[in-house]
Amino acid sequence: MSGEKRLLEALLATTRLIAANHPLQEVVHRLAEELNQLLSADRCSVLILDEENHQLAFHDSSALSQWERENIRFRLGEGVAGWVAQNREPVLIEDVTKDPRFKQHDGQMRQMVSMICVPLEMHRRLIGVLTLTTGRPDHIFVQEELELVVLIAAHISLALESHRLYELSVLDGLTNIYNRRYLDQRLSQELADSRRHEKPLTVALLDLDSFKKLNDTYGHQAGDQVLCELTGLISKELRQHDVLARYGGEEFALILAGTSGTDGLHLAERLRALVASRDFFYKNQKLPVTISLGLATYPEDGEDKMDLLRTADKALYRAKELGRNRVVSSSQGE
Repeated sequence: MSGEKRLLEALLATTRLIAANHPLQEVVHRLAEELNQLLSADRCSVLILDEENHQLAFHDSSALSQWERENIRFRLGEGVAGWVAQNREPVLIEDVTKDPRFKQHDGQMRQMVSMICVPLEMHRRLIGVLTLTTGRPDHIFVQEELELVVLIAAHISLALESHRLYELSVLDGLTNIYNRRYLDQRLSQELADSRRHEKPLTVALLDLDSFKKLNDTYGHQAGDQVLCELTGLISKELRQHDVLARYGGEEFALILAGTSGTDGLHLAERLRALVASRDFFYKNQKLPVTISLGLATYPEDGEDKMDLLRTADKALYRAKELGRNRVVSSSQGE
């Protein structure tokens, strides 16, 4: 297959991935693999700009070590990647050892010879950079390959920007977890999957106890901090495919696909105990923070999402009645 035909097929596949709303990691990784094959590169990396810290960090890369992924950062203007990000210009380097912009990190053992680095931007907004490197002295990138990478970079930028806009529409502005809109969409999808494969699904509604009193006593900034800290704490305890969403105010929802009522109870109790044992502070003041949870499980507690949410809400109300800081399942809530 000719190089031009491979390129066209890669671009067509990428366009389909973006249009189908496939996960961003999948789109970018697929593109990185295509570029590696097209250019016979040793490594293709996508670095994303952290706008708050003004640093570039790896988002996806082929043949990247764990140390490199966790430790390598480039400030704007630092290294080749930082220079490209700052100047918004693509570069082709035949020998990195002869380029003063190149920076080798102490823990980086991989040999690099030639490099292509291009900016990723959309509507004049810098998203990050794309880099390709070779490790053999007999493999030097050429101008035609740089032009090809610039073309591919435009598609990667589109995928990244599309994902960013999608996230803005489904993420809660304060806690940065999913919002009610996404919860409704995802719960419908997960229920359909549970019906098709005859798998259980548990929904949990989680509420901060006496949150109005906390706000009235310590202020709304303290309340906002608690919400953010709480969601961060809970997110770390969940599996990758579990969903945590803001249901409204101080109330949150969990979608636990493939989870039975018994397993859901165990998880909910673990979360309750974790929060109860955690010390929350605001301006050196210790805050009283506990949570209550109500659970419902498909199929025994309902066949559709409204039934499950209604049943979980009743269980949560029962948990509040029983004194807060507790977990109640649907059967206990009756």
